[in-house]
Amino acid sequence: MAWLFVLLFFVGGAAWAGEARRAHAVFVQEGPVLDGLLEDPVWQLAEPVGGFTQIEPDEGAPPTQRTEVRFLTDHEYLYVAFRGWDTDPSAIVANRLERDDFFFFNDNFGMVLDTFHDHRNGYFFQVNPLGGRRDGTFEGVNFEDDWDGIWDAAARIDDEGWTAEIRIPYQTLSFRKGADTWGLNMVRRIRRRTEEDRWADLSLERMLIDMSRAGVLTGVSVARQGLGLEIVPSLALQRIDDPLASEYRNRATPTLDAFYKVLPSLTASLTVNNDFATAAVDEERVNLTRFDLLFPEKRAFFQQDSGIFNFGGLTRENGIPFFSRRIGLDAEGDNIDLLAGLKFTGRVGPYNLGFLDVQAESHGGVRSRNLAVARISRNVLDESTVGFIATNGDPLSDDDNSLVGADFNFRSNSVVSGRVVGGHAWLQRSITQGESGGQAAYGGQINYPNDRINWLLRFKEIQRNFDPALGFVNRKGIRQYDGDYRYRWRPGTWLRTVDTRISGRLVTDTHDRVESGRVALRPLAVSDIVGDFLELRYRHYFERLSIATEFEDLDIEIPAGSYHFDEAALLFDSSQNRPVYVFLEFRYGSFFNGHRLAYHPRIEWRPSGHVMLGLEYEENRIELDAKRVGADGSLGPLERTRVQTRIARVRLNLAFTPNLSWNTFVQYNDVTDTIGIQSRFNWIIVPGRDLLLVFNQGLDTQDDRVRWGRTDSVIKLSWTFRF
Repeated sequence: MAWLFVLLFFVGGAAWAGEARRAHAVFVQEGPVLDGLLEDPVWQLAEPVGGFTQIEPDEGAPPTQRTEVRFLTDHEYLYVAFRGWDTDPSAIVANRLERDDFFFFNDNFGMVLDTFHDHRNGYFFQVNPLGGRRDGTFEGVNFEDDWDGIWDAAARIDDEGWTAEIRIPYQTLSFRKGADTWGLNMVRRIRRRTEEDRWADLSLERMLIDMSRAGVLTGVSVARQGLGLEIVPSLALQRIDDPLASEYRNRATPTLDAFYKVLPSLTASLTVNNDFATAAVDEERVNLTRFDLLFPEKRAFFQQDSGIFNFGGLTRENGIPFFSRRIGLDAEGDNIDLLAGLKFTGRVGPYNLGFLDVQAESHGGVRSRNLAVARISRNVLDESTVGFIATNGDPLSDDDNSLVGADFNFRSNSVVSGRVVGGHAWLQRSITQGESGGQAAYGGQINYPNDRINWLLRFKEIQRNFDPALGFVNRKGIRQYDGDYRYRWRPGTWLRTVDTRISGRLVTDTHDRVESGRVALRPLAVSDIVGDFLELRYRHYFERLSIATEFEDLDIEIPAGSYHFDEAALLFDSSQNRPVYVFLEFRYGSFFNGHRLAYHPRIEWRPSGHVMLGLEYEENRIELDAKRVGADGSLGPLERTRVQTRIARVRLNLAFTPNLSWNTFVQYNDVTDTIGIQSRFNWIIVPGRDLLLVFNQGLDTQDDRVRWGRTDSVIKLSWTFRF
């Protein structure tokens, strides 16, 4: 297989050569005032762009409402004007306002820019009728919504519908200097009828971020990035009071972030003394398996350009070669200060480059360590890539650890006319001090990710000593086989979609002895024209425990043996068009040698774009034959045991303007006997200049008593300077 990687690495390819739709950005000496009104006379110089077509619910039909977009540019900014006419403006759905909220559930206008015009990656911008804005980046079809670019927007609802203005600084984007053509696609969503009107690539089979058949935007050769230097100093003042650990201290943490465009398409990022004290907290979860759970990355430095490090189609699963939460967090999830971090990300010709080097502070007997990741891939064929990855360093040990890997990621819209076909092939090898043999992992998949028929076949093997210290592995010495098939009908009535689906997973050891399996049948899943959703599920499980196994979150040990068990579930998800949103999930079935009842209700109330109150509750009631595990690790007798787990969450989000919000999140977990409170006040003074106040409070609820735990208060001011 190695020769194939090398050959494809040096062989390029041409993108789809069909006739592309075109829009043009007209050059002006002075841009419009950003107020969302579209009354500035300069907009009359721009060429109106229309011709949107329905993608949903009536593919290929004319839109029910008219849409028009205009583009202007000067040397510093790209300006976009959106006019969405509406015959019933009172029916416009707009109940979200906060920066980076999920505006898919509102009327909205979205735009994707392929600034390298390589049909593979780019930027996403979205605005709703209240001026709320969201952004992201994408690599292929992997969308990363954690990118926070510096840009601005304003919007208004009027008697004819709604309007929006968008202003994007060219310094926010990476692109090829002097290139006059970017990839472009646009979408308007009319939420009350789940309507999606798209400008180019008029097929349900491809997502908006699939740029293989997008249109183009011209007139951008005038774009300038200045020196390409961005300096972001910040200061965090922190107060910690922890009576349980007898810790009381004040702390001032000055931080420096700097970004320099070595090339217009290649950015160097530097962070100094970053401790991530203001990062959002994880959601509490109960682990009903014998394997570690994976929690998402929430720290801005690692989120930025994270998609370029994606490998082999592996996303948040066993066998990832690089998982950024391994850096700056210890085994218990507590922060480890980073003395400095350097990152290079971007593109040079057909090559996609990512390099990360971090110096972590000493902690828990582990000396200060240097941790590094390098990723390079080359665009080949029409929409595919071939690449390599390497990591070095172990954040939790003084032992040496490194990893090398190679992958081929295939995607084509031409193998089957009008349909997408994809696939991945990858191999990795870790090199760990003191280990020899059994350190490889490899796998691949082929998939057909289309609207009516969607299927996938996948295989991976992870050998017993595979240990990527900067990756994520929670199960070793296995071979895993996955299959998934879904068929969808679109009746064209009040029903939007009707799906049926079957999937399966088989896990064996490396001698092909079955360890676990799962067959999931979803005989019916229906959604209506306004977005309500109902699904029935059935699952059959097999688990072979070769030894008695402890389930830590349940404080029980289940005897060795082979277990077959079944579960049925009902899921209802109401449309988020309405002020009140309801989610309900019920599960009942056998569980190892007993049974389990689980229910998960959630309700959100959004009376306007300024307020969201959410209540959520998860409970598991389990009864089975097991041994209790005491606090000292001792085991009780094997007997019929009842276990109950409960998690409750309360959210109160207040958005005063798109740039001023105050969010409070309260969680109770009776497995850990804790209550956690985080309250975050975020003021975007202007885009790129932020004031953040974060209050974290822990409470201990053991023995039915509530005791104050750690109190952590932080105020942080950051200020961006661009040159």
